[in-house]
Parts: sequence; C-alpha cells; structure tokens
Amino acid sequence: MNTDKELLCSEKQAVTADAVSTDSILVSGLLGADRTRNLRCFAQIETGFTPDGSATGMTFEVIEADNGALTTNVVSLYSTGAIANGSSNVNLAAGKRVIDIPLPKLSKPYLGFRYTTNAGDYTTGKVTAGLVIGTETPQADRPVPNSHGF
Repeated sequence: MNTDKELLCSEKQAVTADAVSTDSILVSGLLGADRTRNLRCFAQIETGFTPDGSATGMTFEVIEADNGALTTNVVSLYSTGAIANGSSNVNLAAGKRVIDIPLPKLSKPYLGFRYTTNAGDYTTGKVTAGLVIGTETPQADRPVPNSHGF
C-alpha cells in the first residue's frame, strides 16, 4: 500500500484526551465509486498509550462532517468500539493498527478521525491516521478471469 502525506488526517498526533484529527480530507471529489474503490482508511498507534491512572481504554472512529474542523453535523462511519488498555497496555501499544477498512460510502464533504477516551486521560500516545492508496489483491466485487492476484 502507498501512503500519501496529502491523505493523512493525523501524523503522529499526540492524543491524551478526547480529540479529532488535526487535519481533514476534502473528499467531495472522491464520492464516485470508481475513485474510492482502492482507498482504505487506517489508524495506527505510533507511540503507545500510557494511562494517567484512571484511563481504561480508547475508541477510534472514522467520521465525516460538513466542515473541515470536523465539528458540524458529524457522522461516525466506523468505530472500533472501546479498546481496553489490556495487561501492560498491550492493546494500545506502538505499532498496532487499530483501523484498516475499505473507505466507507460518504455523504458529507470532509473525512477525519475521532479519538475518545473511555474514562480518564493518557499521559502519552500518538496516532497516524488517514487513507492509503492501493491494494495487492483484486477487488472481490470485480473479479478478473484467470487472475492470480497479479
């Protein structure tokens, strides 16, 4: 998969409390199914989350909104649900990809991500999130005869 800096909403964004991605992507030109077929949403933990003592987990979401600040008419397109810290914070450790899904159908002009703490805050934690282009396998909804994944 190829990552393009223009398609990142969060680049090693520090998240210690509830937040939305620092950037959003204007996707109004990507609404056609042919343009979004090979785009995937991803969110990856760059620096592990360390609770301040009371934090119990995080929720990561792909959202869309009517404005670039991601504050007007926000709709959640995908949610990980609550991811508990786990023993030694193993569930929120560096390198873990918490979102990796095909780009959902969009109805609003801006795409971004929302990060929500379940209880309490974190002292550290960084996330990179956005869209990646391309897949290494053929799309399931348009198989190519005699294709072997090349």
